[in-house]
Amino acid sequence: MPAFNGEVRSLLKGNANFRTVWIGETSAHFGAQLANFLLPLIAVSHLHADGTAVGLLSAVQFVPVVLLSLVAGVMVDRHPPRRTLVVSSLARGGALALLGVFQATGGLDFTQLLVAAAVIGTATVFYEVAYQSTLPKIVPIGSITTANGLHQATYSISTLAGPSAAGFLIGSFGLSPALAVTVAFFVGAVVSGALLRGVEAPPQPRESTLRTIGSGLRYTWSIRPIRDLCVQAGLSNLHEQAFLTVFLVFAVRELDMSGATIGLIIGIGSVGALVGSLTATRLAARSTVGFMLTLGVVLAAVGLLLVPAVAEIGVYVAVLASVATMVNGFGVALFNVFAVSLRQAIPQENQLGAVTASYRLIALGTLPLGAFVGGALSDALSPRGAIWAVGLSYLVVSFWLMFSPLRTARTLEEAQELGRPDGTGAASPETTSSPS
Repeated sequence: MPAFNGEVRSLLKGNANFRTVWIGETSAHFGAQLANFLLPLIAVSHLHADGTAVGLLSAVQFVPVVLLSLVAGVMVDRHPPRRTLVVSSLARGGALALLGVFQATGGLDFTQLLVAAAVIGTATVFYEVAYQSTLPKIVPIGSITTANGLHQATYSISTLAGPSAAGFLIGSFGLSPALAVTVAFFVGAVVSGALLRGVEAPPQPRESTLRTIGSGLRYTWSIRPIRDLCVQAGLSNLHEQAFLTVFLVFAVRELDMSGATIGLIIGIGSVGALVGSLTATRLAARSTVGFMLTLGVVLAAVGLLLVPAVAEIGVYVAVLASVATMVNGFGVALFNVFAVSLRQAIPQENQLGAVTASYRLIALGTLPLGAFVGGALSDALSPRGAIWAVGLSYLVVSFWLMFSPLRTARTLEEAQELGRPDGTGAASPETTSSPS
């Protein structure tokens, strides 16, 4: 991957703002992965919480995505990104630091854990919207795919290494030092965010938050390419989560797999995601953005459909299922790199926060529905029937983008034209006009 490596080196060396933001985002990602592991561990091992309480803890972290994504989009568009990046990182680090203090003094209880989870979940929503809205303001459009490939690679590595690192820290040093290391990652994100220079909020019309949210939603939904991306991301995440829920039941009850084996199979998918992240730019150079976008989501669906297929073979199931999840991870990463790049390239600058927030709301808002659907199908059809049903359904909906104008876009610049008044995905003049 010499071409990708050369582009990454050029981007990191020649763009100080991107280098600063990427370092901060990397630090924040690792901190978030450690926190995601530590919070339920504290609940189970130190507070002796039951399964319902642990589920509530996880839900509290996720709820802000649904409730606050649109508000985050408004705030990000109205204020300089440096402020949002710094404050959200401070909030996450501060919440964890307080938990460490309570833990060290023996005064930690479940309510404090819930409050910390809510603060961390809320701050994460604002941080992610701010980061993704800032990237197209500091990176030339021709380098956005490379930047997002690096972002996706960072995410894949942190997903792989985060839980292992957290386990090592706890096993070797104890919970309080593990919390201190996690806080240090967020401190790193604070410092990096504070170093961002020269990026201001674009001019915005003077209107209430509710009107701004409504305008942002109308703008997002009025542009066909962005709307197609939102729908595809929502459908894909719904099926991915449904499949994960069904697979856990299927693997335990019908394949008699241990928890360690299941975790390994799922974790290997992150290796495929890492490969997809690192090769996305190189593949785009040999093909088109539209083709790679549609190929990614179809590969993701095929990868999951291969899991029940290899289970029917009955031999080397764990090995073959791991290969299948690698295919899925590769496809998901490929889709994510190009979907995020398109989402950043197409909107007007003053609508970046609104589009990012709307997209994340639709894409992530289907996750709890997917988990519910997967569980219900397992009971209604049997785990084997359910895993086939979800896999086949995913394959069908993966062709959604085949009917989108995005599939013909060769470059991000061409895709950007689809959102212009003379493009096939144009919005009405009222929603695309810049504020005076």
